[in-house]
Amino acid sequence: MTDKLNSEFKKLHAKLRTVSIIHLKELQEEINEWKRNGQITEKFFKQNYGEFIFNPPTTLHNIRSIIVIGIPQKITPVNFFYKGEQYQTVIPPTYMYSKVRATCKEILSKILDKKGYSVDYAILPLKLLAVKSGLGQYGKNNICYIDGMGSFFRLQAFYTDFEFPTDDWHEKEIMESCTTCTLCQNVCPTHCIPKERFLIHADHCLTYLNENEGDFPLWVNAQSHNALIGCMHCQIVCPQNKKFLQLYEQTIDFSEDEISVILKNTPREHIPPKLTKKLVDLNLDEYYSLLGRNLSVLMNK
Repeated sequence: MTDKLNSEFKKLHAKLRTVSIIHLKELQEEINEWKRNGQITEKFFKQNYGEFIFNPPTTLHNIRSIIVIGIPQKITPVNFFYKGEQYQTVIPPTYMYSKVRATCKEILSKILDKKGYSVDYAILPLKLLAVKSGLGQYGKNNICYIDGMGSFFRLQAFYTDFEFPTDDWHEKEIMESCTTCTLCQNVCPTHCIPKERFLIHADHCLTYLNENEGDFPLWVNAQSHNALIGCMHCQIVCPQNKKFLQLYEQTIDFSEDEISVILKNTPREHIPPKLTKKLVDLNLDEYYSLLGRNLSVLMNK
């Protein structure tokens, strides 16, 4: 079964690992420990980890394994036009997930269904799961890296009632190359990558600020904004990503009319259908309330 799955996902240049269901509580406990130790704030915990579900879904009986998959993704260039000016930005890898999720489930179901097994989505901390499974390693910036993909990939995880013969669970690892490298620390515009501990100061990360409501703190340099959502600074300078930086998806254009709708924070029910579809296809619909703010800072740099 493992060989069949690896063969299918290899066609997408993807990689996977499998771990036993018994490790669910270990995942949960590690995240809870970060909060208990004060390494992440209560607010950050609720916003970023509150959605995870560490109990197996009731849709499957006798769940035995978790499959975690990494599929390469490229940077998506974005052009937008407003008041006669053209602006350029990007959507970093990882943000577009719906097609990846559907493709993964289709492949898993096709192979497992034939043997009488089932799969369902797992809502888990995917970076931590990938590192604990050996699929990837942490960078000093707390981003997950996969050999042959750098940090430019999308993770997905699934439960199954098939018991894989191999449990890939082991201690998480940090890339050896990070031990002597400080590029990400030096370039981080919010100085959230510390020297004294492994976990970054996540509530100061520009990605976190860019993905959550509210005005940007005054200490955030306006020139540091570089993406429609998230941030690319530490990934761009990372040597592990050097050969992936020139790989781009097709450029996405937003017209002046579309940008006007976003900047006005037009109620969702009044957004033109074409723009609604574009946002949904890009998985930006869940960030819609933030896009006007993010576009404004990019235009005013």
